[in-house]
Order: sequence, then C-alpha cells, then structure tokens
Amino acid sequence: MNFVKSVTTAIALAAAPMVQAEERPPLTIFASDTSASVAQMYDQVAADEAARYVSSYIAGLDAPHRLAMISVGDAGLGHRAIDIRATVTNHRATNASVLARQFGSYFQALPGLVRDGRLNAQGSTSLIDFFEALRPICDQGDVTIILFSDGVESTASFDGRAFIEGRLRLPEPRADFLTGCRVEIHGVGQLRSTSNSNGLAGRLLPQWERFLTNAGADPVLVTGSFYSF
Repeated sequence: MNFVKSVTTAIALAAAPMVQAEERPPLTIFASDTSASVAQMYDQVAADEAARYVSSYIAGLDAPHRLAMISVGDAGLGHRAIDIRATVTNHRATNASVLARQFGSYFQALPGLVRDGRLNAQGSTSLIDFFEALRPICDQGDVTIILFSDGVESTASFDGRAFIEGRLRLPEPRADFLTGCRVEIHGVGQLRSTSNSNGLAGRLLPQWERFLTNAGADPVLVTGSFYSF
C-alpha cells in the first residue's frame, strides 16, 4: 500500500456505491494534523501514543466498519498527502486485529517520513475548513472523526500567533455541519518540543469543545495531555 500520495479530490472518503444510509457500514476517519507545530510529526513518543490509541480503537470494532486515515494541513480537504482507506471485515487479511496493527504502524511512521523528506510539514492549518467540508459525510450518519492535532488554527485569514497568545478566539461555526458525527480531538495545546505550550491547552480546549458542539457534533471529546512525553 502506498502510504504517502497526493490526491486532488475534495471529498471522496465515502466513495462507495450509492446505497441507502441504513446499508452503509459505520465510518471512522483518523485525521493527522501535518502542520510543523504538531508533536506527532517529529516526536516518536507522540507518534507512538497516537498509534496505540488508533490500534486499540480499531481492535474493538465489529465488522463491517469503514476506516480512513487522512492528513489535514494547508488545504483542508482539497489536498491529501495521506489518504488510506480500508474496511474491517471478518476475513483474515482485513479483520479488526490486522487493520489495528496496520493503521497503528502508519501513525508510528510519521516522524520517519518527515525526517526522510517523504512527508512535508505544512506551514498552516485550516482545521475549520476541514470540519466544514465534512458536512456531506456527517449527513450519512454513524460517522466518527478522530483528529490528532495541537488545535492551533492558523491560516492566511486567521492569525495563529494571536490565537496561541489568547488575543484571538475561534469564531462561531457558520452552520451545524457536524450533525451526524462524533468528534474527538487529541493533543490540543501540545506543541512540538521546540515551541512553548505553557497554558495553551487551558485556552484552546473549551474553545474547541464549544465550536464542535455548536457545529452539531455529538458526542464531543477534546483532550490536551494526550501525549506522555
């Protein structure tokens, strides 16, 4: 399987044939923030923690269950450096135990891919664009989004430095675009070791909890001290 590849399709995570909603297996999307400030892109301990969480989650799934691992960076859903999909089945090659190990290994590989130049860290992060673009997927229902991110929104139109320093807050969501999705964000406020994370989680956690809840996600789980450095 080609782990790192470029894709240009905006939203194709649920590209199964058109069927009635009740016939679709549940979908879980694991999203990795690939901005330069994110811990799991550089720190092997952080990548291993994310890998353990993903592996444990998948190991407990019943078949059938659709899985995706995607990257989140400069272009929201418009460009994917990482785009991997699979379905948990009862077959030996694609059962929950096998896919748990495979998806865990993808997260473990992130720092090495960056170090080897096979995955480039992004200069900004458009998390809001990412969540807004999920609307057609959430509309299907029975979808879980698990994002590993420091929670720092930073784009050309949103000053990431001011956000980190507490001089700017997240806007109110423009619609309830996450209705039908369960959303988790892990690692909020935990910047890579070269950055100052002091007090950041305390400022960002309630903002993201409010944003996701007001956007219709239910339930919402946002954690800060996810990585055990």
